[in-house]
Amino acid sequence: MSKKVSLIAGSTGFLGSKILNYLQEEDQKIYCLSRKKNKINSINIEEIIIDFDDLDNLELPKIDHVYLCLGYELRAWELIIMPDKLKKSFYKVDYEYTLNIAKKSLDAGAKSISLVSAIGANIKSESFYLKVKGELEEEIKKLGFETINIFQPGHLAGRINWQREKNDPRMDVFAFEIASIFFDPFMISGLRKFRSINAERLAKFIIKKSKEKHNGINYMSYNDFTYDN
Repeated sequence: MSKKVSLIAGSTGFLGSKILNYLQEEDQKIYCLSRKKNKINSINIEEIIIDFDDLDNLELPKIDHVYLCLGYELRAWELIIMPDKLKKSFYKVDYEYTLNIAKKSLDAGAKSISLVSAIGANIKSESFYLKVKGELEEEIKKLGFETINIFQPGHLAGRINWQREKNDPRMDVFAFEIASIFFDPFMISGLRKFRSINAERLAKFIIKKSKEKHNGINYMSYNDFTYDN
């Protein structure tokens, strides 16, 4: 039996790099689609360095599964009220690039897809961030994948150390981390889904679910991430 082949888009990002760290422990071939090289060296990993503005000319090798965790880096408050000057760049990365890669992956033989979205994503949302995330989900669902796993996390915890490694200390990240420690316990019942989730835990969960065969569209959020994981 041939090895499973996976593609990761966004493997140098906060969550994508963690997915890659855990995925390389699996017995499969991994292609990393990114604009810069990763620090990880593995015989199972092959990098595809591209210009994302030239995705139309991208030809992918045959793959089985695609992980989509691209995201335009925003400050915490920009998730709530996004300045007009950022909307075009955010839309290009989180919607256009991601959807284009999904289509390319389908053409390359992928039967299943893991999309990292956001809790509250909705095409009718007044938040530009959540509206675009919702639009992306709807378009992904129209594609011909046998299995579509859509993960809707809240704030991804554990970012402070990652920012420190990048030599980019951000006070908004620090404030969100502290606030989540205080407020998360009060988010109960219907608000539980908005709790922060540790990125390491989420990465493990995403890989675990990608190995399971649940055909159709599968939405997952906080309660799923933390149940028996």
